Amino acid sequence: MSKQEKSSKFVSTKTVGLIAIMWFSFMFGAWAQAAQNKSSTDAVPPVVIAVKFYADWCSSCKAMATTYKEFQTKFDTQPVLHVVLDHTRKYDRQQSAYLAVSLGLSKVWEKYANKTGFILLVDGNTREVITTLTKNHTLKEMGVALQKAVDKASSRL
Repeated sequence: MSKQEKSSKFVSTKTVGLIAIMWFSFMFGAWAQAAQNKSSTDAVPPVVIAVKFYADWCSSCKAMATTYKEFQTKFDTQPVLHVVLDHTRKYDRQQSAYLAVSLGLSKVWEKYANKTGFILLVDGNTREVITTLTKNHTLKEMGVALQKAVDKASSRL
């Protein structure tokens, strides 16, 4: 065997080995990524939907903004979908109507469409309103109401 043939055979073997290593690395990486994504993408329906009826010009919305943000953060492990139905402009109202219909909240939208400054905790399965939160509720009271809503909605599953 000539020197060039040996060199070519060595390069060929080295190339095949490198490709095999790259393939195994890729496959392991893909497997690891799939395992990691499994827990973060396994979507389950929310037990409760927190529907915030909001508008930029609403004084009650402004008054409860900080408390509601804390509420979302503090109870972020609860099985709750937070939705904002914005009434600020005509376009926002139309988009909110589309969103409400898409989420199966048509009856809720029809009943509350022209009101702002509150949050409805809605059963994620039946789409029935469980309770209403307003600017008069403290963070603690909101948390208690949320837990009761989750418990009530969970018992219906």
